[in-house]
Amino acid sequence: MNHLPHKFRYALKTLIWSPFELLRLARVAWTTFKFRYIHRCAAPHTVIGESTVMINTANIRIGSGCLIQDRVYLRAGVDGSIEVGDGAALNSFVQIYGHGGVKIGTSTQIGPGTIITTSGHDYRATDLARDNAPIILGDRVWIGANCTILPGVTIGDKAVIGAGAVVAEDIPESCVAVGVPARVVRHFDNGRAEQSTHGAAEVQTVGKSKKIINR
Repeated sequence: MNHLPHKFRYALKTLIWSPFELLRLARVAWTTFKFRYIHRCAAPHTVIGESTVMINTANIRIGSGCLIQDRVYLRAGVDGSIEVGDGAALNSFVQIYGHGGVKIGTSTQIGPGTIITTSGHDYRATDLARDNAPIILGDRVWIGANCTILPGVTIGDKAVIGAGAVVAEDIPESCVAVGVPARVVRHFDNGRAEQSTHGAAEVQTVGKSKKIINR
């Protein structure tokens, strides 16, 4: 079996040990086919998980080599847009509301349960009129699980946003931001990390991994 291509070996192994998994893979294949060839909003080599929903697909563009996991929800709006760069990854249960325009850079990763919304409301207005503002995520940004990215925010290249953060203001490139609201706790300068004096948390390196602790 080792002489077979990797994908065929995986399919054969799945058929033997977990035949029901093939049903899920078939649903993933259908979802990918639907958005790539019918709606034509996804580039080649992109995989889109089952139960993923995209509204206003004419205003959605997903680059090549992306991974869109199961149950992602994308709504571009009639006058909005959602652009996902090559090699980006959106984990399960991510929600993006692009009425004001959302642009996600190449190789950016967004953790499960994250909400990105370009729409806000003026609570002082009697009709709660909606106000849209664009959101830009740079290249190689890493967004942790269950974050909220609010309208008008720009996150710079290679920034890391800790899990559960609420990003209400711009975040510069090459830094770590955590908390509610998100604040920068560490900057990266030519591979070296420098801790911010205004941070509410500390990032420690343990072996090859990093952890965020409260101070």
